[in-house]
Amino acid sequence: MTKEELACEVAERTGVSRKDTRTVLTALLETITERLCAGETIYLRGFGCFESKEGRKRRARDPQGDGIIEIPPRIRPVFRPYNDLKQSIQAKLGKKIKVDFLCLTAKNAIKVSVVGKFNNWNENRNPMQRLPDGSWVAEIDTVSGQTLKYKYWIDGKLESDPAFPADSNGNTMRQI
Repeated sequence: MTKEELACEVAERTGVSRKDTRTVLTALLETITERLCAGETIYLRGFGCFESKEGRKRRARDPQGDGIIEIPPRIRPVFRPYNDLKQSIQAKLGKKIKVDFLCLTAKNAIKVSVVGKFNNWNENRNPMQRLPDGSWVAEIDTVSGQTLKYKYWIDGKLESDPAFPADSNGNTMRQI
């Protein structure tokens, strides 16, 4: 996406004219550049942090001779994304996988569900199916490379999965 395309997208979302949006975008980028050049750090809550960092000096082969030259350290702009941005990107672009859940502790239950952040802790979103032996099974689609935090909703009571470790709140923590 180019700067012009970004300005057009923002203009469509906000209802502000393209010309005004381009002006604001240009001013924003100029301000970030000026502040980084002044050695300041720019924090955008929930998005990331722009800062200037000094690299280390290094050695390289001299392209005009046979020796080695010292390259002095340089100051470079750096962007560090915050967790909200990282998680959003992972959720949208990460590899989708199916995860199986098996609840063996609710043989006499009437209704069992898997609840967690992946379904906003809603017991109606991922109901489990009863197997002939009395155990319960469910399958959900999620993104790989994350830790699922969940519990089993068993007839109105929340219980952790004894097959995996739990955090201090009793939420099961399962690496996917």
